Amino acid sequence: MFAARRLAVILILALSLAAACSSVQEAYHEFDPRPKPADAAFQAVVKKYVQEGSIHRGPATELLLDVLPANWEVRQAWVNRRAEAFAWTPEQKAKDMADQKAEYAKYNTVLASAYTPDTKWNNLESNQANWRVYLVNKKGQRLQPVDVRRIKRRTAINEAIYPFWGKWSRLYLVKFPVKDKKGQPFLGPDEKSAKLILTGAPGQVTLKLLMR
Repeated sequence: MFAARRLAVILILALSLAAACSSVQEAYHEFDPRPKPADAAFQAVVKKYVQEGSIHRGPATELLLDVLPANWEVRQAWVNRRAEAFAWTPEQKAKDMADQKAEYAKYNTVLASAYTPDTKWNNLESNQANWRVYLVNKKGQRLQPVDVRRIKRRTAINEAIYPFWGKWSRLYLVKFPVKDKKGQPFLGPDEKSAKLILTGAPGQVTLKLLMR
């Protein structure tokens, strides 16, 4: 009789333990803190190319800057991440890839996340901007952007593909022409990198970016 009771208790404990393990496994999968494979793959690309800069005046911060060059690997990663997020068909993905190729052929593009303590100084897209931005090649030639626009919508996909966009920062899309005013490529055939200069009254930041 005692042996039967002990066996029953053991069986009950075993079943309870199995149920608990199952619940723990389900909870782990539901609340797994690890990034999804698609996020991890994309962020690995961003981490390779994003560059950081800052301007300080004594203990005061004048500017914090994170810049991602939209080189071809980054553009491919954008397409893959959007395709995964929205379950695109092969045709939709191919269309986005073709659009990226067309942009890549025309522009050297960067995404810049900028923070200033006083937001009135953070107006890179304005005609009366407090900052000037230039791309500089290895010959020292300097190019101004042909398009600077602010990305305002903090949608889920924007925050996914621009993970360097700080909570208190403003994000800008900055486009420089691939060719100079004479119709010549601004970056030579073997020239993959360029310097980005952001300069204004508070100071200057220079970053080396892998553009091509």
